[in-house]
Formats: sequence, C-alpha cells, structure tokens
Amino acid sequence: MSIQPPTHILVIDEIPLIAVGLHETFRFIDPAIRVEHTENVFTALSAKSFEAVDWQLIILGSTEENTPGSLLLPAAELKAKFPGSHLMIYTGTYDPHIIEKMKETGIDAYVHKAEPVDEIRKAYQYIMAGEPYISGIFHTLFFDYRYGVKR
Repeated sequence: MSIQPPTHILVIDEIPLIAVGLHETFRFIDPAIRVEHTENVFTALSAKSFEAVDWQLIILGSTEENTPGSLLLPAAELKAKFPGSHLMIYTGTYDPHIIEKMKETGIDAYVHKAEPVDEIRKAYQYIMAGEPYISGIFHTLFFDYRYGVKR
C-alpha cells in the first residue's frame, strides 16, 4: 500500500483569516491537507518556496474592489505558473466574465464567500473529480437572471 502525499492548498487572499477558515474547512475533508497562505498573486508567482510545492488546489480570493474580468489575468498567470493545479476563485463579487471564461482560463470553480462550508466541500469534491463547479449563488445569478434559465 502506497502512502499518498498530503494535498497542498495555496490560498491567495489579502485577509489571513480566510486561510485559517479554509484550513479548518479542508481539515474535515482530510486531516493531512496542508494550507498555505499569501496575501497577493505576485508573491505566489515569484516566491521560490511556492515554486517547490505541488499545489493540488490554488484558491484565489478577491475584494469588492475587483472590476469585471480583473481576476481573469491573475487566474491565467497562476495556471501558467502551476499548470497541474486546480484553480478556485473565492470571492464576494459576482462577475459573469469569470463564468463565461472559466474553461478558457483554466478556472475550475467559482465560489461565493457567503456560501456555507458545505458548498466549499462540494466545490472541492467536484474539481478533484475533474468537473468544473459554480456555487449556488453564482449559478443562480448567471443562469436564472442573465439567461432566464431555471434549474
């Protein structure tokens, strides 16, 4: 029986408490999951200590100041730097551009920060299974209101 290495998750968010909360969330999925934190994309892309890690999941957080489409460039840069990693956008800001460009940019999940912990777990399970995921709030905003499609 081979021992699986622990899953490494990188949280990029200017609020360190977000990383603590996500660490606790993922700890219930698997106690071996390791969560690291940095406050900005530049550090994630340039720090040698982050290059040496095989990140299974990178979570890109944002603030209310993000403009439509502003997370697409850092998302593309992160996917280019860490091509084997899954990428989750974790934000309180709705941006239809992200949903429209998820596949093209390599974004695996788009989750609202107000969603319950179970939604984070569900997103993690979907993307680890190779399926894209849009949280309930963003799914409703995008499909129900933008296109008039009911689930």
